[in-house]
Amino acid sequence: MSARVSLLAALLLSLPASAAIYKWVDENGKVQYSDKPPQQQTKQGTTRLNERGMVVDKTEGYLTPEQRAVKEQELAKQREREQKELDARRRDKALLNSFAKTSEIDTLLNRNLEQVQAGIQSDRSRQEVVQKRLDEFQAKADKLSAAKKPISADLQEKIDTRKAEIAKLQQDIKQKEGEAAQLRERAEQDKKRLIELRGPSAK
Repeated sequence: MSARVSLLAALLLSLPASAAIYKWVDENGKVQYSDKPPQQQTKQGTTRLNERGMVVDKTEGYLTPEQRAVKEQELAKQREREQKELDARRRDKALLNSFAKTSEIDTLLNRNLEQVQAGIQSDRSRQEVVQKRLDEFQAKADKLSAAKKPISADLQEKIDTRKAEIAKLQQDIKQKEGEAAQLRERAEQDKKRLIELRGPSAK
């Protein structure tokens, strides 16, 4: 029996059932065994054995900067895949807990669209009011310009303020219209997935 095997056997016999043995190759190329892991990362990594001498896990050895970058990319992709799978399972569970028929999804969609459309209508009504005031102020400014008279700072500020408010309202309307489109698209996806999960009876 070799010295390394004898050392491993002695360590296994001397350890409690819950303990572990660590195996690694040192800087001189020699296999080492201990009940404690090496203090520094080894070139080939460290193997952990259970009380029966079976491999439990193994750490990686030295990595070059390029290898480390590749490894980090792989881990990032793996985490992304796992997160997507988790999100999909949660989404499926929420669908099953919330809806039995696709018509229920349509009902919720219509309710949400009503709220969005109400916001759009409110913005458009406000835009009409602001536009009317802007037209009045702009008419005054045009009249002054035609008469070669200066436009007061107060009048110019009123014009600029109304223009900025209209631009903001237009932006808000566009955003709400995008939200409505997303709601419709998501509802179609949910209905399709609900049928896949529950079968044709969900139609």
